[in-house]
Amino acid sequence: MAVDAPAEIERAEETGEVRATLVEHLDELRTRVLRSVFVIGIGWIAGYLVEPYVYRALAAPLRVAAMTNPGGLEIVFRSFAAPFFLRFSLGLVISLILTAPFLVLQLWGFVKPGLRPNERKAMQIVGPVSVVLFFGGVALAWFILPAGFKWFLSFLSDFSDAKLFQDPKDYVSFVLKMFLAFGVGFQLPIILVTLAKLRIISDDMLWKYWRQALVVMAVAAMVLTPSGDAFSMLMLFFPLVFLYFGTVAVLRMIRRADRKRASAD
Repeated sequence: MAVDAPAEIERAEETGEVRATLVEHLDELRTRVLRSVFVIGIGWIAGYLVEPYVYRALAAPLRVAAMTNPGGLEIVFRSFAAPFFLRFSLGLVISLILTAPFLVLQLWGFVKPGLRPNERKAMQIVGPVSVVLFFGGVALAWFILPAGFKWFLSFLSDFSDAKLFQDPKDYVSFVLKMFLAFGVGFQLPIILVTLAKLRIISDDMLWKYWRQALVVMAVAAMVLTPSGDAFSMLMLFFPLVFLYFGTVAVLRMIRRADRKRASAD
């Protein structure tokens, strides 16, 4: 005999079954958050120790670009406490990068029980692809940074008596923002494929409105890049265009494969 759903829920609430389930979820969330905070703290200590080496690597593109303007660049702190806070904050960023796999596993372990089998399968594909795209964007940003700094510093020669005093904190913040901008921008294929799977867009729609999409990507590149200059914007815009049309091609191949599978059945 079928049980009335509202009555069943009401009885479960009366017996405390729903409350127990909620408490279990909150307890699991608290446990995973505490684990994550502890691991981030350990990673922070490690990040603080290796920060000088990381900073040296981050500063390399600027120093390479400065070779074209010898004597025109000096790296200067503007506060006695600035070196400590730069090392402290950069250590946190290093910790988040080092502990990212553990943090993702904690998030996945909490979310996974509430997903359907097909949603779990999709996330197991989307997750690794998203990570690869993110670090692909970071790698591209790292590759173009020397050229970007060289372009900026080329204008220093227009002022013969001028010298650039660069704050390391501002420089590191700029580099990290560039990494984040390119990493986030490279998530475009994930966004488009997800919208296509939800039947909100299609490859035909993306192809039809490609001119409007170019405008949107240009605006996105301008907003994402921290300096907002034309060079940085274009360096992000062109890869986005490539990813856009590459995603359109992939969506068409998926649609053709689905049609062949449907006709075979």
